[in-house]
Amino acid sequence: MFQTLFLICAVLFLLALERAVTNWAIRTPSARDFIRAHFLLHPNGISILRFPQGVVAVFLAARGYWGLAILWFAFWMITDLTDGTIARGCDLKTAAGEWLDPLADKFMSFPVLLFLALDTTHTATPRLSLFWVALYCFIDVMGQCSRFFCKKKAANSFGKVKTALVTILIAVLSLYQYCTIEKLAQFPPLTQLSQEVVNAMTIACVILAFLSLYCKVIPSHFYANSLTLLNFLCGLLATVIAWTQPPGKSYLLAFVVIFLGQFFDLFDGKMAQKFGSTPRGALYDDIADGTNFGIACGSIIFRIFHNSPSPLLSLLAPVLALFYLGCVIYRLRRFLHPTRNLPKGIFQGMPSPAGALLAGSASMLLSLYATEFAAYFCAALVVLAGVLMISHVPYRHFGRDLWPSIPMGLRIFFLILIIFITCFALVKKGWTHAFIQLTILLTAAYALGAIAHPRYLQKKREEEKAGEA
Repeated sequence: MFQTLFLICAVLFLLALERAVTNWAIRTPSARDFIRAHFLLHPNGISILRFPQGVVAVFLAARGYWGLAILWFAFWMITDLTDGTIARGCDLKTAAGEWLDPLADKFMSFPVLLFLALDTTHTATPRLSLFWVALYCFIDVMGQCSRFFCKKKAANSFGKVKTALVTILIAVLSLYQYCTIEKLAQFPPLTQLSQEVVNAMTIACVILAFLSLYCKVIPSHFYANSLTLLNFLCGLLATVIAWTQPPGKSYLLAFVVIFLGQFFDLFDGKMAQKFGSTPRGALYDDIADGTNFGIACGSIIFRIFHNSPSPLLSLLAPVLALFYLGCVIYRLRRFLHPTRNLPKGIFQGMPSPAGALLAGSASMLLSLYATEFAAYFCAALVVLAGVLMISHVPYRHFGRDLWPSIPMGLRIFFLILIIFITCFALVKKGWTHAFIQLTILLTAAYALGAIAHPRYLQKKREEEKAGEA
């Protein structure tokens, strides 16, 4: 275990060293001049240097030098951060760099992914599925080719998260192989790794690759409606799962699908504001929200509370579900016809996605702790979610106001953390608790921290007046 921990610390040290040196270089005039004078330190030069490094890492791993292969691969993937920082800090952005950088990522990752899928040296260890790897590579190649006929050449958010997730997946599997070959005690997180978890994470990479490709090829004004449609489909799927599948794991799967719709809803308003939308975009958004956060979540509430340990709550399960659904419908109607004049980006009452997150996670909590006290406590949380949605408490818009204020690195880390926990929760029973606790924590943080206080409202109004002037 000490050797594994040392290897992880070495990678983290390389990352910290790269960040420190690169940030120092772009702030120092002499260092910036030195970088500009040497092409191999240019972003495009670094991208070209990265092309053969994935093959080198595979060669080292095939010869049994897994520790060296991990360090080599990690070093060159870290330089993916270097070229972006240099491009911005030294004013070396080029049109070629927008497609050269993601092409280098593919030359780095594809050989390693295929090797991890085809290597049969240790059949007892988790492996990548060749089918999902081939599908991922195909979609990613299509995304790269789209840059030659689409105006949108730079990597989008889906692409950045996809690259980061693929890199982590490769690193985790390589560490697993390293521990197996060297006959080391596995690092604790690696003991949770299973073939099902690896498959779930690979499928997540495929979905992100498809979304990245989709956002490149469709016109920008279709972004918002496309995300709204995905949110609507998540609602339909979650409703079907909640009503047709047997109790137990199906509730978690339905809630995860609703949770996935949260992310599509997170960005559709932002995309509409940035790129425009169709005339009925707001109405479509309300229909999708009503399906996913109203009907689907209400179905989970009814099914779980109908089987609750409290006879009274079991009898009142339809009332509780209908109360919640009614609050969602009223909240969505008031979104189209507000009764208070609030600045842009401020909601009247807690948004329905946050309400669904609170009510849904409360219901899931009851499915885990089936006691009479837990039943009443969770029912109170469902009622609280409904009351907050129909209240007049002003809430800041998460997608337009809070999310953009978070640094890009933290945003990517946050999304990857959620993907990891979700994948583990779907296939490992013990991780369900972590997933539910995460959703409750996120909702509580938003419910308490996103309230727009009077000073903030005044500031927003002054900004609007200044913009109109």
